[in-house]
Amino acid sequence: MKQSKRNKTHKQPQEKLNVTSLVLRTIFLDGSIYKSINEQPKALLLSLVLVCITAIGFGYGYKQPLDATVPETLSFMGEERFATVTRMGAVILSWNIWSIIAWLSTKWAFKGKGSIIDMFRSIGIAYAPGILFFAGPIDVAAISGTIGEGMVIFAKLWVFVAAAQAVKEVAGYKSLYGYIPGILTGFIAWILFFSLVP
Repeated sequence: MKQSKRNKTHKQPQEKLNVTSLVLRTIFLDGSIYKSINEQPKALLLSLVLVCITAIGFGYGYKQPLDATVPETLSFMGEERFATVTRMGAVILSWNIWSIIAWLSTKWAFKGKGSIIDMFRSIGIAYAPGILFFAGPIDVAAISGTIGEGMVIFAKLWVFVAAAQAVKEVAGYKSLYGYIPGILTGFIAWILFFSLVP
């Protein structure tokens, strides 16, 4: 009886999901956060929310014209709105593709641990630095371009590094070798949805 009470008190802090702490620890690349969120059922919803916020930031913050014509069926949207929606969809789709490919590669090619839901949770939360996409419209001149453009590039790289670390932690790798699956799968999602679409 005493042991069950001790277990309840030991698990109690993990049952509370402190969003601010979680986001800050993810942003500052604290790898231990991924082990604790995989025990949290609500973390998947938080991941979805963070990915959607990142998608909105990328859609509205990235103001370059889209290298695609608006389909006739969607002509009512106009070019700017179509570009925003396309970019938002690209970010959400990249999260899905990245999670699935990372799970498949770590499970079969790299003999790692972790379920597909764990990958969705962890990679989704690793999109937290993408909040910086909202700084995209800052039109203050910098070295080569604007501060906003620099923040968008910086946010892309930060998301990439955080998600590569998330894959490593979820798969249970200890050495630097563990970053390889996250980087390889990240390049696929990155090239398809952060580079080709915008």
